[in-house]
Amino acid sequence: MTTRFALIAAAALLAGCAGSGDSAYRAASLEQPDCYTVDPFKTPRIKKPSDKVPAAWRAFAGRWGGGAWDGFVCHDLYVMAVEPSGDVLLFDAHGPGFGTDATAFTRKGRIGPDGHLRVRKGAAMVEYWIEDGKLHGVRVKGNARNRIIMSRRELARRYVAATPKVVPTADPS
Repeated sequence: MTTRFALIAAAALLAGCAGSGDSAYRAASLEQPDCYTVDPFKTPRIKKPSDKVPAAWRAFAGRWGGGAWDGFVCHDLYVMAVEPSGDVLLFDAHGPGFGTDATAFTRKGRIGPDGHLRVRKGAAMVEYWIEDGKLHGVRVKGNARNRIIMSRRELARRYVAATPKVVPTADPS
């Protein structure tokens, strides 16, 4: 009888955690200022977007970090180039998680008419957008859906002109 009571009490306690405070806790855990991913062999170079790039799209350029997917997998994103077409060149770094060791890749993405940056990462599709000065993200792979919130990080030199031009890609959406 005591074991049964303990199980019922534990279930009630867990159900209580799913209240309104839970969403605030989850949002706070998505931001982790001390999160570490990888040390790039060579610091990614950020190209200053031209005036032909819409201002909302230019805001993506730079280094973003201090967040973890669902509070567990640290992530850094360097948006190295944003073109007037919406094509984007990225340096994408993750700490250990999602079944792999820490990784870093150069990727191509595209900003759509809705102002969201989308990039395919293997079988996963990731969507980023800027809200209240933070970079929010959703990663979808099969039925799994992960979230993150990152902050802008400063580079020693914020913009460097010698970044290669982005080669246009098919729209990943």
